[in-house]
Amino acid sequence: MRVTAFTLALLAVLPAGCTKTRVVHSRYVIQTEAAGAQCSYTWQPGDYWEFLAWALLDDVSSSSVLAITAGYMPEVLPSSGTEITIPIPEEYEKAARDRMESARLIRRATDIRESDRNGCMRLLREANNKDKSWSVPVTNITVMLLEDGKTDEALELLGPMCHKNTPALILAGIAWRQGNTEGALRHLSEALIGTSPRPEILAAAGIAWSVTGEREIAGNIVRRLLENPDAPSELRVLALRYVLMLGE
Repeated sequence: MRVTAFTLALLAVLPAGCTKTRVVHSRYVIQTEAAGAQCSYTWQPGDYWEFLAWALLDDVSSSSVLAITAGYMPEVLPSSGTEITIPIPEEYEKAARDRMESARLIRRATDIRESDRNGCMRLLREANNKDKSWSVPVTNITVMLLEDGKTDEALELLGPMCHKNTPALILAGIAWRQGNTEGALRHLSEALIGTSPRPEILAAAGIAWSVTGEREIAGNIVRRLLENPDAPSELRVLALRYVLMLGE
């Protein structure tokens, strides 16, 4: 039972590639006044606003704002090769390009994960080399390493990113499986930092504190999960079941 909760959490963060596609045909463009710090970006084949928002802002829900800031209606996609502006300081223009290149590699890796595991790993490592500061390729590589039983290699890779939410969750899972409850709870506390922890983090934390007997803490965490309208129903049900079962 102790392992199952974190197995679920790790599976929840595995498909970290944003693979949704959409084609829109329209000629309407909004003309916005120049505002704030912005940098230029050249629209690439396969781009769409949710993809940019996921990679650049870590917030798919901001895609509409990103489109409007660039001067487009959210349902309009620029033509390939069009230069647009994005709300990122100009000095980070190269970093933004590197991030998007990394994101495309992750998307390709996600597409072939089931059919070509070696190719998937190669693309993920390319994505990591392209943007060393991004936790997404590191997270995906780590999950694959754990599936192959390469825990030491996974720990070495995660070390520099232990302060970020998703790597902290995976480190918690490793510590939990190794019987290091104190270490697991410490990493979970790190993963919970922030105003809106992801549902899988809340679920894993709620279950962990339930198992360790901290029912009040667990109840408060699970309550946050239940109040999150975007949380998958299976995570809500599982976390609530653990809290109720262990509270008997």
